[in-house]
Amino acid sequence: MAIAITFAVASCNKTQDKIVSTNTTPANLTDSMMSENGANPDEASITESTSALEARSSGTNSTKSGHYLYTESNESGVNDIIAYTINYNGSLQWNSNNASGGMGTGAPLGSQGALALSSDNNWLFAVNSGSNSVSSFKVESDGSLTLVSTANTWGKNPNSLSVHGNMLYVLNHGSDNIHGFWVGNDGKLTDIDGSTKPLSSTGVDAPQISFTPDGDFVVVPEKATNIIGTFKITSNGSAGNGNFNPSVGNTPFGFGFSRDYMIISNAEMGAAEAGTGTSYTIENNGNIKDINGARPDYQTAPCWVAITKYGRFVYMTNNATNNISSYYVAPWGGLYLVESSAATTGSGPLDIVVAANNYNVYTLNTGTHNISGFHRMFFGQLSALGTTDNLPTPATGLATF
Repeated sequence: MAIAITFAVASCNKTQDKIVSTNTTPANLTDSMMSENGANPDEASITESTSALEARSSGTNSTKSGHYLYTESNESGVNDIIAYTINYNGSLQWNSNNASGGMGTGAPLGSQGALALSSDNNWLFAVNSGSNSVSSFKVESDGSLTLVSTANTWGKNPNSLSVHGNMLYVLNHGSDNIHGFWVGNDGKLTDIDGSTKPLSSTGVDAPQISFTPDGDFVVVPEKATNIIGTFKITSNGSAGNGNFNPSVGNTPFGFGFSRDYMIISNAEMGAAEAGTGTSYTIENNGNIKDINGARPDYQTAPCWVAITKYGRFVYMTNNATNNISSYYVAPWGGLYLVESSAATTGSGPLDIVVAANNYNVYTLNTGTHNISGFHRMFFGQLSALGTTDNLPTPATGLATF
């Protein structure tokens, strides 16, 4: 424990000049990160023995034999979903290639959420941006996929989707609108009446759509307009008109949910070493309110976001500086930089996920056409565990369980 405490103090001292808060001092923040009064489940999960990790990686439910990671080729001919088995040590082993029933675009989409899994991990959903469709797959016990349904998205160039219960919403990047589907018990997709809604304007360059954890809203940031849109989801699955709020940071991009807060990256128009992240609350009327402003990571073009299982730590990939920044989320929602560069990735990291064991982290790197793997360490740091190479050049999206 003494070693852990020493590391925590050194780590926070290193970034002390980068942490500014009106609610707590850096010293108090360090104390909070170290224990959260003795109960930080995200820290506890990385103190387990190797045997415990192996047991957790060999299957945690009755229908699956292990844990898996998925990406899509996004090739302009046949779009494949590529499945990997996650070994107990975090390395990836090719599992299967599965035709998606649609086409990709032949170039990375630059979005977050091109793939999504249902909460029970029985269904995987993927965009086919080159054929304006979305596909659903049955996730078999060995991690392979069986195509079940392909549906038109009522727009152009879908690039992101999100699932909540039996609802699936998709973002059409090329036509600046959203559209929803019912997911049947058999995985088939049916249009939701009244679910097609426009974004704030045209050419807004929206990178992601996601349900809030309670399913009351879907959220869409717009990079070109510096707007974050929220759409109320009604009891019949339809979407209300967008409620458009200005973003605190510029070029809002990828996001996720931590504790009860939305954490979003701000690429800040790609300005050198100017990237930031912001924590927001979403009010009952769909308005958003920032907690403690745009928090700098001192890197370039933070775009994709992954959050640990219990919401204490956030990782953001910096596309132009080829690394990952780590943040801590305080119980009241404040966002604080821990490590400006917690780890180096391959070239041009496009996406990031935290594995189901809450220990392994993976990034998809478009420049080096590979996936980088990491082990989580104390207080947001990451330790490299190797790469999985030879991905298709336009590969897009990550999903894992």
